[in-house]
Amino acid sequence: MRNIVIVEAVSTGYNFVEDVIKRGYNPVLVEVKDDTGEDTGELRRSSYALFKQMPRVIKENESYERTLSDIKALDPVVVVAGSESGVPLATRLAEDLGLPGNPAANIPQMTRKDCMHEALKKAGIRYIKGRKVKNVAEALEFCRENKFTDAVVKPLQSAGSQGLFLCNSLSDVENAVNELLSMIDIFGRPITEVLVQERIRGTEYIVNTVSCQGIHKMNSVLRYKKQTTPEGGYIYDYIETITRLESGHSEMIQYALKVADAIGIKYGMVHGEYVIDKTGPVLIEVNCRPMGCSMTAEFLDSIYGQHETDTTLDCYLNPEKFMASLNKPYRPKRKGVLKLIIVPGEREVEDTPIWEIGSQLRSIYKIAADKGSTARIYHKTRDLESNGGILYLVHDNEHVVQEDLKLLKEIEHRYFQYILNEGMSRRWFPDPKMPKNDYSKIIENNKCYGGILVLSDEKVDINGVKSVTPDTYKEAQKGYDFVIVGCQDYLTTISETKCLKIIFDAISLLRPGGKVIIPKGTWHYLSYGRQGAELLLRITGLVIEPPRSVDSDEVIGTNEDNLSSF
Repeated sequence: MRNIVIVEAVSTGYNFVEDVIKRGYNPVLVEVKDDTGEDTGELRRSSYALFKQMPRVIKENESYERTLSDIKALDPVVVVAGSESGVPLATRLAEDLGLPGNPAANIPQMTRKDCMHEALKKAGIRYIKGRKVKNVAEALEFCRENKFTDAVVKPLQSAGSQGLFLCNSLSDVENAVNELLSMIDIFGRPITEVLVQERIRGTEYIVNTVSCQGIHKMNSVLRYKKQTTPEGGYIYDYIETITRLESGHSEMIQYALKVADAIGIKYGMVHGEYVIDKTGPVLIEVNCRPMGCSMTAEFLDSIYGQHETDTTLDCYLNPEKFMASLNKPYRPKRKGVLKLIIVPGEREVEDTPIWEIGSQLRSIYKIAADKGSTARIYHKTRDLESNGGILYLVHDNEHVVQEDLKLLKEIEHRYFQYILNEGMSRRWFPDPKMPKNDYSKIIENNKCYGGILVLSDEKVDINGVKSVTPDTYKEAQKGYDFVIVGCQDYLTTISETKCLKIIFDAISLLRPGGKVIIPKGTWHYLSYGRQGAELLLRITGLVIEPPRSVDSDEVIGTNEDNLSSF
């Protein structure tokens, strides 16, 4: 069986492994020696855990010649990069082995932000003015020469907005340069030079392209929504797929194809980030590897009907198929969104209820977040890598995805303890001033009829009512006209995640048209009290009902799902 070598098969690049196997080849992974940081080790572990069978792994040798000899012994048919750190080595190996790939002489413009813009300048297409500097004096001189009152300062090599500073003044530029020169880059090397650039304001996009024999094809278009931080950082809010091209997008895509030409791409992927401002499109940076955020092939296929790692293999193994696809219309099948959780500040998290919250969303595909039950420190989000988790959304109906995204953003801004809980957002002991729920009165006042389920700390004896407790509620069948969620003291003994689970499970027992009732004696013990209870109803798709009278203090929601079919 012939070998295909993947240098750093991590994040979305891990899809290469299964794609290679499906084509009847043997994947061999190479780990680069520079990339030995803690984050990379964790990224490798999480990526490798997804493989059905672990491929052979070769570690890059201290000597390039020895590494080349090790790879040559495998007699590979293709060498590709699975991530940013794998691009230089994969490019050199492919060239020295006489395999299809990109010229090693182009590595600087493929990986360094200063060099890629210099390549655009030489090609005569729009670029961002910038200068590589070694100290503050050089940075300020560049800004004054160009009359910049603001600027962007960033490492020459980075990914995911790591080390990027949006500067609103020359004082900010000075602080950013000093801070970067005290840091290390994504390869673990001390930063000795930084890039100072003109600041471009506009809408930011992703254009992913794949190339074969120097012919380029647009594979996918996405739009970024980012936020600036008080410290000058630029953090990810969400990433959405573009299902239909809008005004200005075709010009951007044409420009992206010119960028691939300018930096000398012959084979493989370019993950390009662009801004459209009042002048038109301009490149921010290219990364000659798959897009990040650990997107599965299944997720991408459900949206686009293809995924870049598989299409890239066509470039090397089946050029005829690639060429035949050049005129295929751009018609994504579904809407996709990645919502990245922004952690507002450092906190010690006891529980991760985002798993329960996310699982209720109609468009949820996958949740990527810590699921540990032990306390963990989360740091304030400063870049892509420091997010608090990612929720992957996809649905046939774009409106459903947008509604779920809107709800997640509301939770993130107003109810963050329902995402990452610090264990202090609700009562952890019974309140002696809170009377016990009077279920007979609740049933009478709300004129409950038909199938009635009461979930409470202890069983209640009421004619015509099914009574369950936290230990027995799973025995109940679906289809109740009324569900009264009435646990009180029990809620003080369980984690936030378990609290949400039991409430969501109870709500799921409603029939279409049925109502759930959460008495004051229960929502008193929930995070965010009454508003928290109402939020939980909205998350499950229930419609909140207005109070029936001046004395009413229950939270009531109606399950209107599929009512039209009854």
